[in-house]
Amino acid sequence: MRKLSIALFLTLVVIASNVSAKSNQVRAIALHLVQKIYVEDMGTSPEAVRFRLLLEDQLSENGFMVVAKREEADAVLGGAVSLARPGVFGGPADINVTARLNSSDGRRLWSINAGGQIVILNPVSSLKFKEPLEYRAKELAKKLSHARKQSAKAVGVKVTK
Repeated sequence: MRKLSIALFLTLVVIASNVSAKSNQVRAIALHLVQKIYVEDMGTSPEAVRFRLLLEDQLSENGFMVVAKREEADAVLGGAVSLARPGVFGGPADINVTARLNSSDGRRLWSINAGGQIVILNPVSSLKFKEPLEYRAKELAKKLSHARKQSAKAVGVKVTK
């Protein structure tokens, strides 16, 4: 009887650990699986608030779904935005953005640090370029979309957008 109870106990331990391992695998998410993103505040300045709104629009245009609640998201995008006004000689403002995309369990999936003056050498594009804050939001969304595609390619999955 004692051997039977020990065998039953060991069987339960193995089953419980196997179920626990599978539930952890389900919660872990890779970058290519991220569809829904919650965008946190990127600072308290008016420019940071505006950047967040522009970024949400750009993320939507690049194939992500922006959600209103953190609990609904696959991942959370947060960071900071700083703006340095043009110097004595004028020119565009320096926009610096540091952002991190974390999974719902807190693992870092992606990060970027973009900053400095924006220089566009293409004369056609430079005529369309009016707003440096919007440009940085577009740049960040495109780079995140590209990183998601690279992640999918690495595991052999095709991403539609």
